[in-house]
Amino acid sequence: MCVVCRQRDLQKNLIRFKVLESVLQLYDGSGRSFYVCYMCLPQRKTQQIIKRIVKKAENLQEQIEEIAQICQK
Repeated sequence: MCVVCRQRDLQKNLIRFKVLESVLQLYDGSGRSFYVCYMCLPQRKTQQIIKRIVKKAENLQEQIEEIAQICQK
């Protein structure tokens, strides 16, 4: 389920993230994680919701854009 729009979808249609030491990362198999759908990734609302999860967010918008570019490949 996407944490932004709350829509349920298959895991292959969602991007899985984790936060490690206030840095947003793609999930690598360890730690707690959350999902965001591809449709919500470029939305401004996504940054606000992830900011609540990350707590000490620095350069969050840049991190989201970087991950979005990686996921488009």
